[in-house]
Amino acid sequence: MARFYCVVLALLAAQTAAAAHLILAQNGKSAYSICLARDASPSEKRAAEELQRFLREMSGATLPIAGDTARPKGSRILLGGCARIPVNSLGPEGFVIRTVGRNLAIAGGRERGTMYGVYTLLERLGCRWYTPEVSRIPKRTSVALDPMDETHRPAFEYREVFFTEAWDKDWSARNRLNGQNHKLDESTGGRIRYFPFVHSFEQMIPPKRYFAEHPEYFSLIDGKRRAERSQLCLTNPDVLRLSVEAVRGWIGAHPEATIFSVSQNDWTGWCECDQCRRVEEEEGGVHSGPLVRFVNQVAEEIEKTHPDKLIDTLAYWYTERPPKLVTPRRNVRIRLCPIGACEAHPYEQCPYNRFFVDLLKEWSKRTSRLYIWHYNTNFSHYLLPFPDFDELAADIPMYRRNSVVGLFQQGAYAPGGGGENAELRSYVLARLLWNPAADVNREVGDFLGAYYGPAAKPMRAYYDLLHEQVRGKTNHLWIFVQPRMPYLSREFLDRAAALFRQAEAASGGEAIRRRIEKARLSLDYVELARARQFRVRDGVYAPDNLEGLRRRFADFIAAAKRFGIQQLHEGRPIAEDESEFAARVRPYTAAVIENAAVRATVAPELNARVIEILDKRSGLNLLRVPDGASRGYPDMSGAWVAVLSDYRGRAYPVKWQLESASAREVTLAGAGSEGLKLRRRIWIEGDAPEVRTSTSVENTGAAPVRLAVQARAEYSPRDDLDGTGLALRYRALDGSAFDSLLFQPGQETTGSSTLSGPKRPDGAWQAGHRNGVPSLIGLFRPGQAERCVMDWSLRGAPTITLSVWSKELELKPGAALELDAGYRIGELR
Repeated sequence: MARFYCVVLALLAAQTAAAAHLILAQNGKSAYSICLARDASPSEKRAAEELQRFLREMSGATLPIAGDTARPKGSRILLGGCARIPVNSLGPEGFVIRTVGRNLAIAGGRERGTMYGVYTLLERLGCRWYTPEVSRIPKRTSVALDPMDETHRPAFEYREVFFTEAWDKDWSARNRLNGQNHKLDESTGGRIRYFPFVHSFEQMIPPKRYFAEHPEYFSLIDGKRRAERSQLCLTNPDVLRLSVEAVRGWIGAHPEATIFSVSQNDWTGWCECDQCRRVEEEEGGVHSGPLVRFVNQVAEEIEKTHPDKLIDTLAYWYTERPPKLVTPRRNVRIRLCPIGACEAHPYEQCPYNRFFVDLLKEWSKRTSRLYIWHYNTNFSHYLLPFPDFDELAADIPMYRRNSVVGLFQQGAYAPGGGGENAELRSYVLARLLWNPAADVNREVGDFLGAYYGPAAKPMRAYYDLLHEQVRGKTNHLWIFVQPRMPYLSREFLDRAAALFRQAEAASGGEAIRRRIEKARLSLDYVELARARQFRVRDGVYAPDNLEGLRRRFADFIAAAKRFGIQQLHEGRPIAEDESEFAARVRPYTAAVIENAAVRATVAPELNARVIEILDKRSGLNLLRVPDGASRGYPDMSGAWVAVLSDYRGRAYPVKWQLESASAREVTLAGAGSEGLKLRRRIWIEGDAPEVRTSTSVENTGAAPVRLAVQARAEYSPRDDLDGTGLALRYRALDGSAFDSLLFQPGQETTGSSTLSGPKRPDGAWQAGHRNGVPSLIGLFRPGQAERCVMDWSLRGAPTITLSVWSKELELKPGAALELDAGYRIGELR
């Protein structure tokens, strides 16, 4: 018996020794073949071909691909069904890699599992695919493998990196992405398909088709059913019936899709009818209540005929708060969208993000199949430096801990690509989506070394310098932030430029030099944006050195086009930037009025807006100064008036001209559409730190005009203010008082309040900051003001917008309406 055990132990030891070091190829030769089953799926066939290709590139040896019925000669790499390993429990993308004697088995789900197993093996052997053009396939005389017995499942069932640079079929497959927009086909095991992808209410029940006869299908907003910028009435049974019919039609037309989106349009406008409000109250006073109940009803009906299909909706903007009672059905996917989050800091460490973290935890209690729509770029400025890698490294693992099973990482997705650090960000995101525990610091260094070669050291120094601008600091980062923000300081820009000069000197070749030049466009964009800032000099509002700016802009656009960049901002072709620059970047007349305490500057051609209310004591302009690269600049922000069709309607266009100007008063005349004639007077009285305005609107046409007049001012004295000190104070007509900070950690970073009836201010309201900077006191006549609207945001320069509205009425021919507004400089204690 003892001799028997000795023989068995000797055999096991010999087998272990043989398996301890599999030599897949040596000196350009291999004793291995690749075994592929006769009924292999398309992705398994690709797996065999890719394994053969990259082992040949590594070693020079070509491993033959043989069927499972062929008589084996030598050792084998057993793929898919050849491995005879049970994989049903692994799902469509899980896999096993296991050494069995001198053989190697890779088997997984037939859709993509075995293919992913092959790529994982190749990565273990040192292969990387950084971009579609840049990879690392190590050259070796010997390709050896230690024993393996590993089981892998994806961390997330849905993985999409929505950058143009990430859509290539081969790159996407090799980096194990499976989302809607990756150009994956049958050969790569397909992908998870949506139809439609998002914001589908208008497509589901088109207003152009239904509104005229059935306005009740659409939102009741401010007492009116509306077709424009509206949602659906989600408690209307006919809306449910038509929606189910529409989704079944989509399924019939797109049977390849797995997920069908039943989601709100990309604006506000929820329904305020009694029934929808009742559901909201039942669900804790949140707008998501009617939505989730409605989506559940659609999903229940769809499940009866198509149990394999999923229904998707958004927890986005006004629907981000979870409902109190209803929970999503098992065939419903909720996509939660952190659109208001600071992207500079890990969410759990940033006071501005506590609100979203709480939302995430609440949603994760209601569903174990949560999706996230995450944001990875500046959508107003695709090229702006965007230091978010620390946030990504922390929050993708955080998502997994909170029941998230799908991630859509939205970046710069314009034709031609070109978003800031798009290639690096796409690669690192792909690594994290497959393995949330990936070491981001190491992955970044690995990528930069391959992508920039001899220039990697200064490019890594630039990456670190950029992230130092937000690490451990109060510099926050938002997805619509402007180029003037504090994290892009003059010191940073100068140090960054020096590092790029070092990188260019070290590049050593045309390909790497072009990559560096493309990356440097981000700095060039910031510098150009700042050069576009207008200033008032000698009665003229214009940028410095206008002719030089025009040449600089043309050179920048030409450089962007050389790199194939077609958009600098989301959804806006670069040709629109060129036409807007040509039309708007020019000198404008500026009229200045002042006393010893205050100076106000008016730009008549820019909708008669006050662009400056300067407190002479502090030297601060209390009105928000828009960034020179903003869309519509310089005709934006400040203090101005508008005439709209109603409280939610569109503005009537008005062309203004200066009538007269003196040291204390400016008068302007406006010619509007619909026969409207406007007069605007802006003046300063005495020595008070106060600017007064009065606007009259007369109907000189032959027909009544429905309208409301709005006077609006945006208060934002400094870009670098801590948003936690932003405050509002007023006394209401009913005698009640409001005096409060607008933000506390754990609350949203933006808000809006409509004050009407006895709850509106009694003629004055004060926007300010607790740190002692001057405040802006808005003044108006209570008898003229029907409602007051206060909007505020910390996303960028902290801003409070004070809007005073007249009554909404039919202005008869010959009739006129007046609205007065004033702005006094004060102090908030």
